[in-house]
Amino acid sequence: MKKIYVLDTNILLSDPHSIFGFEDNEVIITQTILQELDEKKTAKGELGYNAREVARQIESLRKIADNGDLTNTVELENGGSFRIVDDDTSYLPMAFDKNRPDNRIIGTALHLQDKYKDKKVVLVTNDTVMRLIATSAHFSNVEEYKNDHVSEDIEQYKGILIVKDNGTKIAKINKYLNSKATITKNGLDVSEIFDADVELHENEFIVLENDETFEKCYLIYKSKKLVPFEEPKPNYNVVAKNSHQAAALYALLAPVDEIPLVILKGTAGTSKTFLSLVAGLTTTVKEQYKRVLISRNNVMADADFGYLPGEIQEKMTPLLAPFYDNLENIYKNETPSEDIRVIREQVDNLFDSGIIDICPLAYMRGRSITDSYLIVDETQNASRSQIRDIITRAGKGTKIILCGDPNQIDAQNLDKYNNGLVFAASKFIDSPLCAQITFDSDTCVRSELSREATNLLQF
Repeated sequence: MKKIYVLDTNILLSDPHSIFGFEDNEVIITQTILQELDEKKTAKGELGYNAREVARQIESLRKIADNGDLTNTVELENGGSFRIVDDDTSYLPMAFDKNRPDNRIIGTALHLQDKYKDKKVVLVTNDTVMRLIATSAHFSNVEEYKNDHVSEDIEQYKGILIVKDNGTKIAKINKYLNSKATITKNGLDVSEIFDADVELHENEFIVLENDETFEKCYLIYKSKKLVPFEEPKPNYNVVAKNSHQAAALYALLAPVDEIPLVILKGTAGTSKTFLSLVAGLTTTVKEQYKRVLISRNNVMADADFGYLPGEIQEKMTPLLAPFYDNLENIYKNETPSEDIRVIREQVDNLFDSGIIDICPLAYMRGRSITDSYLIVDETQNASRSQIRDIITRAGKGTKIILCGDPNQIDAQNLDKYNNGLVFAASKFIDSPLCAQITFDSDTCVRSELSREATNLLQF
């Protein structure tokens, strides 16, 4: 049985091509939705862009509609159809305010449900409260938009596999490493490490651990081979505190032509930003890059960024406090006895000399960033299109690091399955250009309290 999908405005604004995402079913929007799109078309940033893109998509359909009238059904290439209907609030309960846009959309869905009793009418919205209101108005077929969600199976991919070993396999790998044998470059067959079939992904890390001797051995899966590597040693006296950090440092320090994109997901306190900065400074000092660019996705500030007073650095400084804290910690780690005032002068010098520069996400579209080490934090609050804009800005010689925690979402209409961070992670599984690590609460190194809070303070 074919269905009728009534789309809420937030679906169109989050995915401008969502009209075409319902297979061979009928897609309907209301006149109220057109009015809301018109109000959003001049908004700054992604919101305004998406509103205009939706308008362009609908305009392309108007050109093929009978007499240019979109209240007539327009056949879509996927076998579905599209049309615009007038609002109808006659089916709303008496207590509902008929002037509210959400209520008008719900009322129209109720009208369609009564008119087309032989079809299932579904209201699609990512607004949780609107779903509740629709249910209270006796409209039960309300769904979230699932086309922008990654599957839970993909979301569970960690990018690293810990394998317990009694020492036999570790000894074999160490022999190769100590002899500098060609096998360390060409790789080992998977069967030399795993006794049974195992599904591995490109640039997935495998760590052999011996619980008795505490020995470890690191490998990365490349081109169907397991390539051993030694634990990375960046500058600033930084040493990996666990296997996840060692794997992350390998990916972060790898040349841009080997791994140009690194995705670090996980809970607070796992040193995602700290390690990214350490690797960025280490490689920039070695002149692999001309600068380290830092940015942070900020829900409240991005849309109004252009209206804030002052220069770019003045606007961004409050948002980048976590970077400054980590830079201070990096210098403290290198010289623990150094006076804090001297350390802060060293941090300021990184910005004054141009070794570190600020890259506002609000100005990303249209740029081409070359020979840079770009770190973007809090990307769980980025939409799919924002992440696309970030990654596609990478010019020749630029490495991009995406950091974030999918469990700390601040952006409206995003969740742990449809934000830009997990979207990028899902799409780049098996890409030879990307390595990703997911940290869990056990790898938190900030403090015992931070680790305990991560475990206990779950909503």
